[in-house]
Amino acid sequence: MDLIFSEEQQMLRDMTRRLCEDFAPLTVLRQLEGTEPGYSDDFWKALIDAGMSGLTIADKDGGLGLGATEMMIVHEEFGRALAFSPHFVSSVLAAHLISTTGNTAQRQRWLPSIASGQSIVSIGSLEPQGGHELSDIQCSAKRTATGYRLSGTKHFVAYAARAHAAVILARVGTATDDVIALLVDLKSPGVSIQYQPNHAREAVYQVTLRDVDVSIEDALKDGQPMATEWQDAMYSGLIALAAQAVGGAERAHAMAVEYAKVREAFGKPIGSFQAVAHSLADVAVDIEGCRMLVRQAAWAKDRGYDFHRVAAIAKLQACEMYRRTAGVTIQVHGGIGFTNDADPQLFFRRAKHLQLLHWDSDYLEERIIEMVLQETSELSAHGANG
Repeated sequence: MDLIFSEEQQMLRDMTRRLCEDFAPLTVLRQLEGTEPGYSDDFWKALIDAGMSGLTIADKDGGLGLGATEMMIVHEEFGRALAFSPHFVSSVLAAHLISTTGNTAQRQRWLPSIASGQSIVSIGSLEPQGGHELSDIQCSAKRTATGYRLSGTKHFVAYAARAHAAVILARVGTATDDVIALLVDLKSPGVSIQYQPNHAREAVYQVTLRDVDVSIEDALKDGQPMATEWQDAMYSGLIALAAQAVGGAERAHAMAVEYAKVREAFGKPIGSFQAVAHSLADVAVDIEGCRMLVRQAAWAKDRGYDFHRVAAIAKLQACEMYRRTAGVTIQVHGGIGFTNDADPQLFFRRAKHLQLLHWDSDYLEERIIEMVLQETSELSAHGANG
């Protein structure tokens, strides 16, 4: 297993880091928190100009056609800079769903537009009082003569105020997997959008759907249930999210180390005290371990191997590690670390936000143990058959 970056991948990492430094420093993040659209237009335009909006979209659909490793590299830099944009939800998650479940007309309509940055497509999966299970989806899609009529509420729909459309997961039957995906124009009659306060102050919205008519032409997979396709898209997206966590943790750790060098107590830098030094060393080990997990998941996906379990483990471990690292960074900074004037709290709030969204720890643990038990059963059956 070769996890060393090629020269081209190193160049991609360096270019992404420069774009983040030039267009998305922490000073810009502070200005954008809690505002619309919630990201820097200049940064998003720079990503588009560099072809990043089509990073993993196939070249025949107007993208660069790169793989999970390149996606991981880019999102690790996004996490390091706390550089937010519609890239994950639109160029990664929505694009994956459309490319794998869309018909020819849907792919031609949306993928080149997403790749060029002309369109932003969000995702509506979570609902009030619900979790990440498909059984929690209660937004209803009733069949009509021309398509579907949608009614329900979606929570934490990223960048909905700026998005042109959203992939909405809706229920068509009583079985757990009776869930379909519809491309919904967010300017349609019956759609209302409201900013949702959150501790990361990111641009996420509540989208309310009141008898919204959706054409049959806008149903992915021809309106058939797509539980498997949705989960596969999410497992792929977990690699990018885990990479963001690794990048954010590394930046927070570097911040703590630098502060430990210059902050003195009893006439010595606080980094010379074992309590501080050992905590920082433990964090450094955790970061490298999670980085290897994420790279392993990307490597497996790029080579067509089963990557679901390692991607789930990577997201679970990396996000928990990120939260711990951000907590240590605050502790090293002392009282000032909790204040809005200091930067550590920026990372701590986003670490927790990243941990809770897009399959939280409880859900990931359930998925992992299911895969472990299934693998164990298959091995036992194979052994019994000799």
